Amino acid sequence: MATGGGAHWNPQSQRWEWAEQPPPPPPPPSYPPRPPGGGQGGQDGPGRERSWRVPLLVALGAAVVGSCAVAGWFVLGDGEPKAPAAAPSAPGTPVPPSGTGPDTSPTASSSSSTSSSASPSVPPAYTVVRDDGGFSVAVPTGWERSHDETGSGSFYRRPGDRSALVQIFRVTESDAVGACELLRTSSQALGNRPGYQEVSLDPVSGGSCELVYEYDNQESHGRRRAIERITVAPDGRRWALLAAGPAADGTAVRANLTAVVESFRPE
Repeated sequence: MATGGGAHWNPQSQRWEWAEQPPPPPPPPSYPPRPPGGGQGGQDGPGRERSWRVPLLVALGAAVVGSCAVAGWFVLGDGEPKAPAAAPSAPGTPVPPSGTGPDTSPTASSSSSTSSSASPSVPPAYTVVRDDGGFSVAVPTGWERSHDETGSGSFYRRPGDRSALVQIFRVTESDAVGACELLRTSSQALGNRPGYQEVSLDPVSGGSCELVYEYDNQESHGRRRAIERITVAPDGRRWALLAAGPAADGTAVRANLTAVVESFRPE
């Protein structure tokens, strides 16, 4: 005997039983309302909107980061010690003149002939050092590798004196961007620094370019002059060579940059 609600008498068990009811259907999915004017098949729906907005934001972010990275090349010290930008490494090691040193045996001479022959002659006030950044260069005698910097690459200063410096680093931007274009972008990005002034920006033979600028700086006791040269190594890699110091001693800044440019040897 059947009754409403799915109940029936089971003669075997001698009791009323109720048939199991099927589970209720799942609720319909909740989709956000389609924007007005949406195309057929959801082609202009929310999924498509996200698919092109994200790359746009990434592209805009990349452009902003790129301009900041170029400006980050330079050290614009404010007179306060900086946290090391990287783990400290061994200071620049002076490169001895060819044929000198404790071991002058034929074997030692032949093994070091390449670096010795590449070592340039420099003025007496400078010493050629080999840097673990992959190059050798002449710096003023007595200057040492500095690690409390925030800029890129390797820095050399006179111990206990932060008024002047030499900075060297690899240029990693695409070769499709010219040296002068890179320096022009950097100069524009640095324009918001107190007292910043671009003195000159000129191409140099061999695909190089040079930027001269000044800015207010406590380390240099008022005004600092910096000379930045992008140069092309024989293997095609580009390097930035920079010398900076008090603007009132611009002759010494130029002399330091000249020594760096003429002695720089990438390994």
